[in-house]
Amino acid sequence: MFEIPLPFVVALLLAILLVRLILRGPGGQIGRSLCIFVAASLALVMMVGLRWQFDLLVFRFLRPLCAAMLPPIAWMCFAALGAQEKSRSRLVWVHVIPVLIIFIASLTWSRWHFPVDFLIAVQFAGYGIALMVLASRGEERFAQARLGDVGSVRGIVAVVGGALIFSAVVDGLIALDFRITQGTNAAAIVGYGQLVVLVVLAILMTRLGRLSPQAGHSDDTGSAPAIATKQDDRQADQDVAGDDAILAAIDDVMCRLHLYRDPDLTLDRLARRVVIPARQISAAINRRFGRNVSQVVNEYRIAEAQSLLRETDKPVTEIMFECGFQTKSNFNREFLRVTGMGPRAYRAAAPHPDEPESDQPFGPVKTLFLSDPKRRE
Repeated sequence: MFEIPLPFVVALLLAILLVRLILRGPGGQIGRSLCIFVAASLALVMMVGLRWQFDLLVFRFLRPLCAAMLPPIAWMCFAALGAQEKSRSRLVWVHVIPVLIIFIASLTWSRWHFPVDFLIAVQFAGYGIALMVLASRGEERFAQARLGDVGSVRGIVAVVGGALIFSAVVDGLIALDFRITQGTNAAAIVGYGQLVVLVVLAILMTRLGRLSPQAGHSDDTGSAPAIATKQDDRQADQDVAGDDAILAAIDDVMCRLHLYRDPDLTLDRLARRVVIPARQISAAINRRFGRNVSQVVNEYRIAEAQSLLRETDKPVTEIMFECGFQTKSNFNREFLRVTGMGPRAYRAAAPHPDEPESDQPFGPVKTLFLSDPKRRE
């Protein structure tokens, strides 16, 4: 009976995931990051399968080299989602050092017998822990991801970090087995490890399914004045007087340019519009609202949806897309959070279009300012 080795089954699933990312996955930086990471993982799993299926010298040499390249690739892909990716690009060479050490150790193994697998295990564990820490940080560390997708992206980064830590444990067990039993149980350890990888892939695909579908990219240079993209954070700190100035600037671009209608809006794009660092925007909104940037942007979208539901007969789905939402589940969830009822129930309970409109100001920032006389503009 024909049997397919387990690593090649995992490789097939990774290939399917890669095709899905290319054809249906999210656009922008997060799409590129996921594609690069999955392609690198596919190459590594194929090399593992060839190594344990044929046990040739060339595969013994290439397998640790491919493995050593995966953690730096994962880190550079997902760390690039932060607003400060350009400033971190100068430190890319640091990630080459562990790869070179493992390459030299593999090249000279026959003479010096360096513990290559233990080195790989330490490297995987270190990068895995770093990714887990990254996933626990605030949304300003994922400023390149669409605001509605930040939660799912953080989940993906946490899954990748956990997978690297698990791979470190597997590599450590393999190295220990070769030291004690000359590799008697190594194939079984690889097999069980691949089964766990299947579960990780299932979780990753589930998280991917929660990301918004790909939408047309809106150009930031169309209707807004040109903005210097190399502004130093210290200079920006001097230009911003306080949280209320930040909120006023955000409210201006939201109401004047209807920036919230962009389904691909990211924290980094918002920061470039108002010429304020992403971390300051996130901190100001958290301090003044007690909510994150994504929720506040959604409140602008819901405010317009409320207006359209009251004043027009447009279908709810059309209103959802017009206001910047991409999924019905997210629209209904956010509408319920803001208004306490669903959109259809709100339309049924709303005043007739001929009746006087509510005096409630548009958007969460103006609502906040008007509710606190000391903070009014």
